[in-house]
Amino acid sequence: MLRLKKRADFVAAAKGRRQHLRNFVLQAREREASGDDESARVGFTVTKKVGKAVVRNRIRRRLREVARLTEASAFAPVCDYVVAARREALTASFEDLRGEFLRALKKINRAGESRPSNLPAGGRKQDK
Repeated sequence: MLRLKKRADFVAAAKGRRQHLRNFVLQAREREASGDDESARVGFTVTKKVGKAVVRNRIRRRLREVARLTEASAFAPVCDYVVAARREALTASFEDLRGEFLRALKKINRAGESRPSNLPAGGRKQDK
């Protein structure tokens, strides 16, 4: 699993599928395979609304560890994931975070399989 670091990748993932949970929002987007780079990438974001830098960094560290401990098979290959943390992630137990993350990955990966690729995000064809 690799990390997302460029703003353009975060913005692109925000336009993909979303899974809203109590402790965070998981966003996912399939990307073009570019040669040997076919592994999943994960990025983390915590807004200033959540708290001061110490709080934001602690939440980010907890979520990074959750993603690190998650098996690679749970992530879809050639997919970018963004975890947008909420304030509740600070006080949630680590096991709750892990379970929520796994459920979100399963749901978001399953949702991506069922949607036809030729339709826009709304699920209907648009007039041009």
